Amino acid sequence: MFHKLLFSRRNFSSLYPKRNFHIDYLKDIQIITNDYCQSLKHIYESFSTHKIKLSDIQTMKLNRTDKDQRLILNLTFEERDSYKFNKLYQELQNGHDQVLTNKNSKIPIVPWFPRGENDIKSLGLLMVVNEENNQFHPQFTDQEYRERREQIAKISQQHVFGQKIPSIDYTQKEEATWKKIYSILRKKGNPLLAQRYLKNLEKIENALGFKYKVPQLSDIDAYLRAETGFRIKATHGILSQREFLNALAHRVFCCTQYIRHHAYPEYSPEPDLIHEVVGHVPLFADKEIADLSQEIGILSCGVEQKDLSRLGTLYWFTLEFGACKENGQIKGYGAGIASSTGELDNFHIANYEKFDPFIHADRTYPTQIVQPTYLYCESFDEVIQELRMFGQSLQKPFGLYYDFVEKELKATKVIQTHLQNP
Repeated sequence: MFHKLLFSRRNFSSLYPKRNFHIDYLKDIQIITNDYCQSLKHIYESFSTHKIKLSDIQTMKLNRTDKDQRLILNLTFEERDSYKFNKLYQELQNGHDQVLTNKNSKIPIVPWFPRGENDIKSLGLLMVVNEENNQFHPQFTDQEYRERREQIAKISQQHVFGQKIPSIDYTQKEEATWKKIYSILRKKGNPLLAQRYLKNLEKIENALGFKYKVPQLSDIDAYLRAETGFRIKATHGILSQREFLNALAHRVFCCTQYIRHHAYPEYSPEPDLIHEVVGHVPLFADKEIADLSQEIGILSCGVEQKDLSRLGTLYWFTLEFGACKENGQIKGYGAGIASSTGELDNFHIANYEKFDPFIHADRTYPTQIVQPTYLYCESFDEVIQELRMFGQSLQKPFGLYYDFVEKELKATKVIQTHLQNP
């Protein structure tokens, strides 16, 4: 049985000290580790080697996935010799992802993040976004288009997360724009995009009829829920980086419903339905990439602005504009490449660099022109491993995991949050 004993509650040791243990010496330690054969046995042996007695053991699963299952262990032990404990603590730190003790009782104050389903409803309403868009593009200068875009955005903004996403009655002009650009993207993308992306897109295409009509978000939501457990929240437009990434921690994708300007369907200066559906949705339909997206989201929750920006940059260079090798050739898989004819035309003539998150997390990038350089990995698996290694290097004053049963993010100790603009 997996118990849910967190540091936000009173310590187990102070409530029920076991016989032959002196309450004044009982301490708590928390270990987050990979779940491998005999992983618990090795931890118990470490305590035994240093002659430190365990009073209580509580375990629970962390972020259930098919691969790299991890565990949280809350251990209560008797500390009579600080030298022995320090040696044990160093050994545990060297062998496991995270080791926390209750020595520091100060409550950390961190940026606000959505804990549960009700908090998700407020995304898009709390934080101010400083948009960097091409204000001379028809999407901003065509008054008729602006009125239609705002009409759709208003419908999206009124969507209450957890309820059915409202359908949009797309006009003939919008349907024609979708069909035209979708056909061009499929033709240009086939030789340039990774098979893993293309297979997911083809599967969705066959299920929802992308070729022939503008898809409704409610249908995409149902499809993703069945495939990977990802869900859709309709949104009025671009969100802050913090809100977008935080939503991923709940396996929620915030998605627009309006379509780019009909006069320039090849390019949109802001995220639109074509970018969201053609670019992002096939990635969220992939189990491993969906799990990775959620891990990035969890890492983004409660981090200070510097680390949030670094995570956002890595998301940009991977799931937005990433590339990987396939049969010796570099292929694109990022949403920004797959949903833009300009990026597809540019992809085979641009520069390429080997992706290293520890180097590229602080690199700047353009948002209103095609990317001058694409970062690639040897395989999808390498992308996943590189990002996970970087995530483990981030230091937060608390642990965080997603409870799949209660659909809630839970901290491993008491924290306070404050609301700030990114």
